Amino acid sequence: MFEGLYFQFPKLGFILFFFLACEALCPLRANALYFPRTPFFGEVGVKSSLALWILKWAMITFLIIALMSPVRDHPHVRGDVGKDILLILDPKLSTTEVPKQIAAFVNHRPNERLALWIPENTIVPLTHEHEILNSVLLQSRNNSSEAKVDRRIERFFATSKEGKKWILIFTNRPKSFIEALPEGIQTAIVTPDEEPDWEKILGRSNPPFRLEPSRRYFDYYYIYPLFLGFMAMLAYLYGRYQKGLK
Repeated sequence: MFEGLYFQFPKLGFILFFFLACEALCPLRANALYFPRTPFFGEVGVKSSLALWILKWAMITFLIIALMSPVRDHPHVRGDVGKDILLILDPKLSTTEVPKQIAAFVNHRPNERLALWIPENTIVPLTHEHEILNSVLLQSRNNSSEAKVDRRIERFFATSKEGKKWILIFTNRPKSFIEALPEGIQTAIVTPDEEPDWEKILGRSNPPFRLEPSRRYFDYYYIYPLFLGFMAMLAYLYGRYQKGLK
């Protein structure tokens, strides 16, 4: 029942010690009344009540607990996520400036998962560790002309959500380099020699995913101790009235 429950302002619990100190050091005092013939009034005196004492401290304790604001973290699932992007580089471009351009593109996508595939050479699965991916990308050197792109691409998206898959193929010879593509996955073919501003074009059509500011969501439970404290206060005041205490 109380699993995961904690206080937002636990330091306010020290207020209770002020009440305890006041109880011990600041006793209630009233002006004495003097009557010339007290026997005519019979026995005078009011006995202390354990019930009133319990109600008083219950009232104080519950109201302090309400001030401390008991809460429980509320699970919040982000409604949107970044894309999973597979970068496919033609091995013939590995010795050009294209890997550096791809590395700059990767740096502009810090909130998305990226994978790298250089057929017959390099495989990096989907990851948020972009520095490692760029390091592998820039160190790769292979001029194989036999490499082909085929339906093996699908294995990179085993953990991807529908509608969040994106394939970018970098090649100047798409007819001979691309043998087959999977269905239902957004694909863009970039020919660096013909599209020197490909990064700006892709940025406009598919802008980088931006994370919302981090927020915490809470379920608040202060209303329950507040209600109990209020009821204890009413019972305490009613008990004092019944005993003739003002």
